[in-house]
Amino acid sequence: MVVARTAGQKTGESRSSATSRINEIHSRSTRSDREIEVLVPKLASRSYHLEEGNSWCEDWLQYQKNTHPLFSICCHHPLHPIGRFQRVIILVGSIAFGLAITNIVYLGFLKSEQAGTAVNYVYEQTGKLSDAISQRTSIQVEQSLFFLWTVGSGLHSAFDLLIWYLAACSCFRPGGALFSATSVVVLRLNADANVEGQTDDIIERTGLESSRFSFLLAYSFELIFALFVFYFLTSTVFFSGILGCGRIPILGGRPYELRKEAAEKRRSETSDSMDDAVV
Repeated sequence: MVVARTAGQKTGESRSSATSRINEIHSRSTRSDREIEVLVPKLASRSYHLEEGNSWCEDWLQYQKNTHPLFSICCHHPLHPIGRFQRVIILVGSIAFGLAITNIVYLGFLKSEQAGTAVNYVYEQTGKLSDAISQRTSIQVEQSLFFLWTVGSGLHSAFDLLIWYLAACSCFRPGGALFSATSVVVLRLNADANVEGQTDDIIERTGLESSRFSFLLAYSFELIFALFVFYFLTSTVFFSGILGCGRIPILGGRPYELRKEAAEKRRSETSDSMDDAVV
């Protein structure tokens, strides 16, 4: 009798343990399904505010980890719909864009009339600014390098953000009508950037004091400034919502998304209270 009772108790304990494990697994799977249902659309749309309760710094950090052209390759969220291969393609496009800008500067295109009045004006102003810096400090900065490391790097970071917004659009994701467009843009940039090997003779005919080493050095600094300085500055400006005063989509940044989520939560609570009143 004692042995039978002990066996029965063990059987009951094992059943209750198995039941608790099943309930735990079910709760985990349910929570996981909810996370996927909520997080994946936010990740796909480059949401500034990912999870409820996140602070400004936490949201900024997750935004950079999911969107930075270099860091996001290894640090992106595991549920992010844009995979590692697409991110590598975007990084290659970013590198090619920087190479194209460096070629344009070193070939002296910015001085020609074909560049347009606006480009000539910006180039002249950067030259005046570089002269002012050289006069007030002991640092001698060439006009072309100053333009490349400021305006060029700024355009480079803007291009990175544009490619990311295109990749986040449903039209450019797998199954969309323009899925291959981002790859086409990258391939086109690579084709344009391949003129590097043909520029040595042209560079020698220009008035720029340049060599292959100085070209690579200038390009390396441009890439560093674009990825590690201007990208963080540009993305933080969009993230903060300064451009849209926190009330315009995309430009409104994190404040706009917080306002939107709060409004949706109020509408949901209002509809739930109305349903309860009807019942």
